[in-house]
Amino acid sequence: MSHTADSARTDMAVEFVGRKPRGRLCGKVRKTQVIVDEKLSEKLRRPKGTYVTVESPAALSADRAEYKPIIREIASTLKSLTADCKSFLAVGVGNPLLTADALGSRTVALLKVNRGFNSADEKELSAFSPGVSGVTGIESFDFADSIAGLVKPDCVLIIDSLASAAVSRLGSAFQICDSGLVPGSGVGGGKRALNAETLKVKKVVSVGVPLVVHAETIIRDAIGERSDYEINESVRNLVVTPKDVDIVMGECAHIIAESINMSLGL
Repeated sequence: MSHTADSARTDMAVEFVGRKPRGRLCGKVRKTQVIVDEKLSEKLRRPKGTYVTVESPAALSADRAEYKPIIREIASTLKSLTADCKSFLAVGVGNPLLTADALGSRTVALLKVNRGFNSADEKELSAFSPGVSGVTGIESFDFADSIAGLVKPDCVLIIDSLASAAVSRLGSAFQICDSGLVPGSGVGGGKRALNAETLKVKKVVSVGVPLVVHAETIIRDAIGERSDYEINESVRNLVVTPKDVDIVMGECAHIIAESINMSLGL
């Protein structure tokens, strides 16, 4: 990009840290880790924690023959971040009626839920999708908090669509982090944080894929930092998504679900 990403307009740590983190190549998959420490957290007003990005364009072409390396890398990251957890609750946040925001609910539908049927030596998984307050009248946090209190998992896995400051990352970057999630933060609609402290569990890990980008970002990339160019306020509030977002979102949901299933040995 020709400019430093505005941290309010992206959920991706590789963008909002304001520097270019080094990633490592695993075949055709690039894996990048960013540590947001206390100092950086205060500066960016973002939760401190470990943010891992796994990048591959395979989902964009819906070539499932290329998915195994991505799934392995995401599963490995999840396994590492949740090594001390035995029981899991997956929460697919977002609006299932809006394609670009339906990643959470679509992923949850593909998980191998086994709570109540698992043996003593198996990891336990339960899952649900709360929808959005505009449809239910109830915040995602209230759903998650209530059900976590009932199920009492060691770890809550949050799945949600994200916003990016780079068109190239739409549908091709998977971010996993151990600091939880603030639903809607990348598009200016941040709600109450879903994290280990607020949900009173051992750990909260979020998994997401950027499926929207701000129109302003695209314009800035095209024209550079021209000080004489004023972007209309109505354009500033526009977000853009790929034209084939229904296909891309479905493939990303498949990848995330398979990664979670693999990480739990299901």
